[in-house]
Amino acid sequence: MITKLISFLYEMGFSDVQINIYKYLLTHKYGTINDIKNDLNYSYTQVYHNLLFLEENELIETSNDSKPKIFIRKSPKIALTALINHKYNSYKDDVIKLDEELKTQESKFGRCIRDITFYHYSDINLAIENFYDLIENTQKEIVLTALPPTLLKKLEPSFYDSFMRGIKIQLFFSPLDFEIISNYLEIITDILKRVRVEIIQTEQRTCQIIRYNDDIVNMGNILLDENYLNSIVFKEDDVFHIDGFKGPFAKQAKDYLAVLTVTKRLEIEYPEPIQKVLKIIKENESIKTRDLSRISQIGGAKLREILNFLIHQGILQEIVIKEDKAGRPKREYSLIE
Repeated sequence: MITKLISFLYEMGFSDVQINIYKYLLTHKYGTINDIKNDLNYSYTQVYHNLLFLEENELIETSNDSKPKIFIRKSPKIALTALINHKYNSYKDDVIKLDEELKTQESKFGRCIRDITFYHYSDINLAIENFYDLIENTQKEIVLTALPPTLLKKLEPSFYDSFMRGIKIQLFFSPLDFEIISNYLEIITDILKRVRVEIIQTEQRTCQIIRYNDDIVNMGNILLDENYLNSIVFKEDDVFHIDGFKGPFAKQAKDYLAVLTVTKRLEIEYPEPIQKVLKIIKENESIKTRDLSRISQIGGAKLREILNFLIHQGILQEIVIKEDKAGRPKREYSLIE
């Protein structure tokens, strides 16, 4: 009977990890995160996020009266019937489109493949190197929850490069996220002073409290383009473990942040070199590259990087002036009204 249920879940698009966790609960009826983690040899955050997925799909429920929290399987007949009805109601208005999408996603095994687990690192240096690649390939946005200052400092060069490419960056935090770091806002503002980032302070915690190796720690996130969820396990300013996921978890985590109560919202202005260039151009109405470099004391590739960024943002316009005599054309810049 369990084999038929598992086959059905594969057909519904569940991943191997989710199915293995559900099989555990079918067999044992209930279990804690640590029970499942130790039996299946998964990481804590891997089990945690996939249990949330199973709970959202109403295959399991939790006992809030127990500590640690216990996850209990519902009656398979009731839960899986409800899952069928939910799927039907979700897609009944678009059956033809769904059929075409499923056909294109079918694997040689005849089921949809959804890649959930991406990586997990206890070697933080390896995780940082991986983050550099992920952030470099981000196309739209980066969303952060309160993270250790040391981690933000290591990733700051990548955030700066992303900002200069026009990537939107947000950081959510709450004073409840840290017990010792009382001046967190001041610290991160200084770390990210080169980056234009929107900082959002919330009333509720943005980090979740979890147990890691018998120690109570925080778990924050780095979300990239609603495609990658990176869970950071840390305590105060020390990072212990990083898990990465591809799939729906990133959007779910972002939706959670959207319902928190905002108590303060501020945006770090453009870094000082960019503000200096804007001020000089505004004072002169229009100015050539040579004069702009001389007044600002910013030259070479750095000035070109700033100008390209401001043009890309629609703040500056560039006019190429061709002179009669042989030589390179001059470029003149002015603010767009």
